[in-house]
Amino acid sequence: MQTRASFLNRRYFDDKHFPYGFSRSGDFTFEEVKELESKGVLFRALSAGLVEDVDESDQHFLSVMAGKTPATTLAEKAWLKYLQRCNRAPVWLTTRRLADEADIEFEVDEDEVSDDFDEAVEA
Repeated sequence: MQTRASFLNRRYFDDKHFPYGFSRSGDFTFEEVKELESKGVLFRALSAGLVEDVDESDQHFLSVMAGKTPATTLAEKAWLKYLQRCNRAPVWLTTRRLADEADIEFEVDEDEVSDDFDEAVEA
């Protein structure tokens, strides 16, 4: 177990879910990015139970993660948003080419069409 200060000295990056960084993902504001990068390592360690000197703000964070209290600070809200983005289903975009009338070529035999039409009218 390590102290709280040792976790706050490191910046947090998530190369698996955000390989280009939080700021380039388009999911977070500039303020949220600063909070995630500065406190993300601490939040990850608190969730894993690796911090030995837990203070009141850390206790509040743990109760927010347990769902007992609502998030009040920007860092807690940003962390909840981060967790939601990590757990969302991937979006796959596919395209298909729809044929328009200019691409379709019809070969119609005029004699067959008129014969079929005449037979249908007589019946």
